[in-house]
Amino acid sequence: MPSRQIRRIRKHGLPPESLVYTGQRSKAPAQLQTILYSESGFSEFSELLPPKPGSVLWLDIRNLGDTDTIARTGTAFQIHPLALEDVLNTRQRAKLEEFDNGLFFIVHHLSLNTESMELVSEQIAIFSGIGLVVSFQENPDDTFAVLRKRIADNVGRIRKKGADYLTYSILDTIIDGYYEVLDQFENEMMNLEETLHTTGARTHEKARIFRLKRLVNDFKHRVLPLREAVGKFYRSDGTFVEESNRLYIRDLVDHVAQILDNLDSERDMLSNMEAYYQAEAANKLNNVMRLLTVISTIFIPLSFIAGIYGMNFENMPELRTRNGYFILLGVMASLMLSMLAIFKSRKWI
Repeated sequence: MPSRQIRRIRKHGLPPESLVYTGQRSKAPAQLQTILYSESGFSEFSELLPPKPGSVLWLDIRNLGDTDTIARTGTAFQIHPLALEDVLNTRQRAKLEEFDNGLFFIVHHLSLNTESMELVSEQIAIFSGIGLVVSFQENPDDTFAVLRKRIADNVGRIRKKGADYLTYSILDTIIDGYYEVLDQFENEMMNLEETLHTTGARTHEKARIFRLKRLVNDFKHRVLPLREAVGKFYRSDGTFVEESNRLYIRDLVDHVAQILDNLDSERDMLSNMEAYYQAEAANKLNNVMRLLTVISTIFIPLSFIAGIYGMNFENMPELRTRNGYFILLGVMASLMLSMLAIFKSRKWI
């Protein structure tokens, strides 16, 4: 499979806090979607708005190529410039950083392209403060459409809770997507396992095993730092997390741990399949070598007899026998059939 070449904007030599988007550059303007909600009301806008006491403001920004909008957002909501730099650096690992005015998350929304069998990653940054959540999506696609509909329809507890519960809901939506990727991995491995047992070891299956191992390792590499991030979110002792919501955040910790356990199990399954493939390949080679050995064993005594009577001596008594040629062929045929019967009885052929 040819590797994809992605051109990225480098930041070599630039000072800290420089806002340069390092992902796939897009000249399209950023899409802003602002939601202002409380238990009693819901409003939706497409512009920057200040937080309102007694309500939760959620600003969702999609398409990070528009660095001017990112900078204006950081100024409007007092997001630290180093956090904004991490928003635009799309090769960050999952993490949680605490600032004086809020919590800053980096997470990855992951999906599997089943046609090319590649893991697609979108970096999502979340800034959560008092009554405020700002999310930055790398792609223009709306990852949180279902969550936004829940807020609009007043489904669940989200309208009764604060910004920390909205942050939990965003993280929960992303982590729930990981289970879909795990299910796709599991289906692919079940198909591969059935193929191995049906058709045996073939080069194509070996490539599929290698590709799946690479995908599982890449997936675990991206999810593993998230365990520390959600753990810090659960243990945060600041004013940004209400005690009544820690139970929900603890559920995130359990989900991430379960996903990592499932990934370890899938890695073990792939290792077992790889060992089975190697054993099947070795067994095929052994069968070929056994067949060649049986053929060689049969022809060694026949060649020995033919070699003796092929010597050019004048006084060999059998050479003058009238039916000596046919007698010798019969002896050689009898010897060959006897050896075949012995090999058959020992199940060597």
